[in-house]
Amino acid sequence: MSLPKIDAPIFTMNLTSIKDPIKYRPFLVKEEKLLLMAMEGGEQAEIVTTSKQIINNCILSENINAEELPLFDLQMALLNIRSKSVGEVIELMVGHPEQKNSNGESCEKTTKIKVNLADIKLTINDKHSKHIQLTDTITVEMKYPTMDVYNRLADIENAEDASAVEELFGIVTSCIDNIYSGDEIFDVNDHSKEELSEFINSLTSDQFEKLKTFFGTMPALLHEIEYTCSTCKCHEKQILNGLGDFFL
Repeated sequence: MSLPKIDAPIFTMNLTSIKDPIKYRPFLVKEEKLLLMAMEGGEQAEIVTTSKQIINNCILSENINAEELPLFDLQMALLNIRSKSVGEVIELMVGHPEQKNSNGESCEKTTKIKVNLADIKLTINDKHSKHIQLTDTITVEMKYPTMDVYNRLADIENAEDASAVEELFGIVTSCIDNIYSGDEIFDVNDHSKEELSEFINSLTSDQFEKLKTFFGTMPALLHEIEYTCSTCKCHEKQILNGLGDFFL
């Protein structure tokens, strides 16, 4: 006689880039092991790959692929799945930035704090918009970069060499969804890379900066914490930012 099977409960969540609510289940013991192993390894690429694998396993709605989710939605999806899997309250070990407390004194110790995942929301910039008006008649509609594209953008953020500039132009071009000129709509899928490149190269510096602002004001997973160091008793405020900070 085979052992009984346990049916996992089904929940729903809303993601910014997806119109309809998404059905999902908690992750299983085998998936929790994968996540813990990735976090303990500390390699960002492994954490990202494992996170995507778990999300794809746990999301039950059709046509949802973690590879195509924007970074912030991928992060929120994993937080939702984890909260229903191991509880909404998690414990984190936090330390002083650069091992110095807010009084400027050296302190290498860490402090255990509790964070309620239900309190964590996306931070949304009031000035953010997917529609970037370049002229009185031309507007560009952007689409959110996936985690892979976002990581490429982060890698070249402070670089100034020619290859980095080309990479930036390529990323901006790949995130254009539609171009509006008066009453006309131009779907970028109907046009070649050469045509899009020519369009980007025809922009002024100010117009291109407007497109770059789209990336800088995207929704972000940020959460402020306050705690008192268990060793030096200094009161601290920190911003948790991204998956790594929430799974320390």
